[in-house]
Amino acid sequence: MSSGASVDTIVAPATPVGRSALAIVRIDGPESARILQALSSSEPDVRQAVLAHLRHGGDLLDECIAIRYAAPHSFTGNDLVELTLHGNPLLVERVIAACVALGARMAEPGEFTERAVLNGKMDLVQAESIADLINARTTLQAKLSLSNLEGMLSRRARAIREALLHVISRLEAALDFSEEGYEFITRAEARDVLAQALRDCAAMAETYRRGHATAAGLSAVILGRPNAGKSTLLNRLVGSDRAIVTPIPGTTRDIVRETIEIGGLPVTFADTAGLRESADIVEGIGIERARAAARAADIVLYLVDATSGLTDEDLREMDGLDVEVIFTKADLASPPPKAFAISVVTEHGIDELLKRLDSLVRDRFAAPEGALVNERQRLAVDECAVAITTAIESLDNELDEQIVVVDLRRAATALGSLIGDVTREDVFAEIFGKFCIGK
Repeated sequence: MSSGASVDTIVAPATPVGRSALAIVRIDGPESARILQALSSSEPDVRQAVLAHLRHGGDLLDECIAIRYAAPHSFTGNDLVELTLHGNPLLVERVIAACVALGARMAEPGEFTERAVLNGKMDLVQAESIADLINARTTLQAKLSLSNLEGMLSRRARAIREALLHVISRLEAALDFSEEGYEFITRAEARDVLAQALRDCAAMAETYRRGHATAAGLSAVILGRPNAGKSTLLNRLVGSDRAIVTPIPGTTRDIVRETIEIGGLPVTFADTAGLRESADIVEGIGIERARAAARAADIVLYLVDATSGLTDEDLREMDGLDVEVIFTKADLASPPPKAFAISVVTEHGIDELLKRLDSLVRDRFAAPEGALVNERQRLAVDECAVAITTAIESLDNELDEQIVVVDLRRAATALGSLIGDVTREDVFAEIFGKFCIGK
């Protein structure tokens, strides 16, 4: 996509492909009103829903509701038409084909939202949040996406950036008037502002682990020796016979995964091969995959057969892992004192296990509103923090203000890339808008 594409007219369905009661087609660009008039022989007033009979080439395409939006008061900031059709894919295809024949082109993926960003209707974080909201699988994911769409993360980033621009503008003003000896901000004052900005950056960066976990979901591995009840527990958690259960050791050879909601987040549970020394090549591969999955997992449930007890082999396998130890088959044997035990057969401890998992997910992984959710956002904040740190060191070492400004520009640019704002013009506005220099 390119910013130059915003001068032409595009069309695309705004609802998923498939049969439904209704389907929406968007036409965006300067020719949208003309295309609607050509299809319906009418041009409704702005923001007025009207019944339109769409015709092209002498054929009736559909009877729909049409709404026309005038720039800049639309989702994209351009002239925009939304057609609410009957939800038959054939009708949608015919209407889109007619729009293309009348001068529109098919939109590229995400192009409506791209135009909204280019026209200042939203920033990059909000644009990313739209995609996250559409793909949210749980209420907690949707809540985080909505908070960022509403601008919570963007406001945090802008507040830091405005503080940096405040320092930059005053340092640059002092440089402009260096011969007159004006000082618009002292080094101590600048350092205090930058120290607070650095703390705010650190607080934002700390939200990434939880934000990413909330947006992407979690991975949980069920680990343990053969016949510890791993497959039985997976089947109970997902509510179906997803994994094969037999009394024969080594039945599970590859990883079986299923996703369920725990603590408001999607958690993908993996049933793994029983951990033991095996001469079977295939089983050995499955065991190594199980160990690798455990090292990469967010949550590891280590099952111990209560009839066998905790062994040295179990302790070796758990070494270096952050695990939740669960004794199984509590209906057949008593676990050690204070140990947590379950029995899938009698349902003993299952509710308590779910409560524990729910608390673990919420306490350790659930993100606050306004959290960083992806690597692009994290890198921007990290780059800003590094540049601020360098600027503070320059102030402490009494280096020239020009050197400090260079690093602060780099910090402001990093946050600008996070939200999609430019920087140089903002600095000019800060200087001319507040200082009334008069030259």
